[in-house]
Amino acid sequence: RDIKDELREMGVSYADCFDRESLVSRLTEARNGETATTKATDSGSTENPSKTTDTKKEPSSSTPNDIPENEEASTKTAPKKEFDRNAAFSELRSLRVSELRSRLASRQIRWANMIEKEDLVQALVSAMEKSSQFSLSGALTPGEATDITGDILTAELSGDAGTPLLLDVYATWCGPCKMMAPQMNMAAQEMGETCRVAKIDSDRNQEWAAKLRIEGLPTVIVFDQNGKEVGRREGLLMKSNLVDFVKRNTGI
Repeated sequence: RDIKDELREMGVSYADCFDRESLVSRLTEARNGETATTKATDSGSTENPSKTTDTKKEPSSSTPNDIPENEEASTKTAPKKEFDRNAAFSELRSLRVSELRSRLASRQIRWANMIEKEDLVQALVSAMEKSSQFSLSGALTPGEATDITGDILTAELSGDAGTPLLLDVYATWCGPCKMMAPQMNMAAQEMGETCRVAKIDSDRNQEWAAKLRIEGLPTVIVFDQNGKEVGRREGLLMKSNLVDFVKRNTGI
């Protein structure tokens, strides 16, 4: 922690340092002037990562009031639209059986006992309607840790969703992130409709990773139903820890 404090005071990022050896190396480079400082904010001050904590916090830069510029338009998210069953049926009935099965599998819905194509369509429409009522973007599904984009995250944090959001910020090259992926899925299954669960790739969504002030991976953040950050944890967590973390910070 002393090393991190000194790096933070020097304005040097250490988000890609995951052990003491890499932190010491980064500090040595910083002291020798070999490492660039973090980018200054619009006000001219150096933007320093905030200390990781699992306690309740004041609204952070990850709230809808301060988001990446290219997603600004998405903040004006309208109230949830009523699910159009007729349009969904029309679209799905035009797909091949293999495509319908693939979509069901992506939603972790078993289709082996569905003999007719219409059975597949009916199951998908029901799942899609449930998702549309569960989240502001309509992209999240109860009991699943859904991989999302920055646009979807913007929508999910844009208003009163009725349930908290547990977000896993990860990277595909991160070992602990891979180990935690099944734990996130199990946590999502246990919490069901009481909590939205999602994960976002920090490399593919670098603006959001910066806005969320991610210091290490994986980082899990919990937002209340209105999109306000109320807690965060850094590092690998098991299913029971994830569920307790959400309950402690949201009261669900």
